[in-house]
Order: sequence, then C-alpha cells, then structure tokens
Amino acid sequence: MQAGQTLALLGPPGSGKSTLIRLLLRLYDYDGDGGSGSIELDGYELSGLSRDFIRNQVAVVMQDPFLYARTIDDNLLFGRPTASSEDIQAATSAAAIHDSIEGFREGYGTMLGERGVTLSGGQKQRLAIARVLLKQAPILILDDALSAVDHETEGLIMKALGQRRGQHTTIIIAHRLSCVTQADLILVFDQGRVVERGKHEGLLAQGGAYSRLWAIQSAFTRQIDSHGKRPDLTGESKTNEVHP
Repeated sequence: MQAGQTLALLGPPGSGKSTLIRLLLRLYDYDGDGGSGSIELDGYELSGLSRDFIRNQVAVVMQDPFLYARTIDDNLLFGRPTASSEDIQAATSAAAIHDSIEGFREGYGTMLGERGVTLSGGQKQRLAIARVLLKQAPILILDDALSAVDHETEGLIMKALGQRRGQHTTIIIAHRLSCVTQADLILVFDQGRVVERGKHEGLLAQGGAYSRLWAIQSAFTRQIDSHGKRPDLTGESKTNEVHP
C-alpha cells in the first residue's frame, strides 16, 4: 500500500491480524532473506531496521490502552512534550474527547488513577487516540481501539480521521465494519491467511466472507433501529461516563 492510505484488517480471533501488527512493530521477528516473507517500509526490509527507529515511526492504540497515573495533559504530552495547547485541543477534538475533558472539575489538569481507572473504557480509548494523533507519527495503528465507544462517537472519530487522510498511514483492526468502509484496502484473514482483499464495494460484490459479515451486521442494526432504541453494547453511554 502507498504512504498515507488506510488499511483495514478483519477476521475472527486468532486469524493473524494481531500477529501482523506485532511483526510490523518487530515484537516478532522474521527472516527477511530466508524466503519466509517480506515486509518493507519505504522500500527497506523491516527486519533490517532498528526497533527504536520503527517504533518512533509508529503510534499504536490498543483495545485496552495504557494510561499513566498523571494528569490528562501529562498523558497527552507523553509522545510529544513540546506540543502547544492548540495542538492538544485539535487532537482531543478529533478524538471526540475534548468536551468530556472540559467537563471535568480540573479540566486537562485532572489527575488520572492507575492505568486510567477513573475513566470509562470509551474515555480511555479516546484519550489514547488523541495522544497518538498528537504524536504525529507517520504510521497510526488502531487495534480494536473503538470497541468501547458508542456508534455516534465512532462516526465522529472516523470522520476526523478521514479529514486527516494523507497525513499518516493508518492501519485499523476492527470488528465493526462501519469503521472500515472508507479504507483504501481491506484484508480479510482466516487461519493465518488473507482470504479476501479489496475495497468495501468490491468485497460486497464478491459475495464472500466480508459480504456475509456485512449482511449479518446490517440486519442486526436494522432490527435494533426498528425497536426505536439502539442499546449500548460497548459498555459506554452518555449517562455513565466518568467525571473525575
């Protein structure tokens, strides 16, 4: 894929998505000259680049992100200590967390508990997304990083990421297909292999695994909407967000 594009990885647990991410971060190593495959970054074999260099080029948000028992500001500035207040607000607005922070008694000076325990799951994910956006790394990886936010908030974040298209290469692992419909390339994994690849419309037309999953999720959404209320399946709602 080209720099600045968005890649989506889909597949059941254990299909190889997270393994690929670990290879990209060189948490796992491979023999790039031994016929076992090749991963290149700007034309350079990944296994020949230092781990420090690679990890400076990549910003990652996991499903359960790590936050420090420091202030919100401190957590945001961890990857880019010289960022201005305007840069911070731009990042938190893109991650749909600015208004929540402003609602806290101490605002950006709010002290977080160990691992961000004082925040809800969705708030932790959105704060972590703001942190990586502030870092401005060339490669952004979201590993199921929107699983704890509601659908409305997810839409706001995806719209903001779309407006930043071209500023960084984005890799998204997601279970909600609504997160990946605008991706430049979607890879569908099964048992360690890529079984489908393409864009949203093309994969729907193929009638394969992606198309079947899309039909299931769409039917579920229509069923919920027909009852006039969509339940909060993420564990986060507007009424139970944490306000330190």
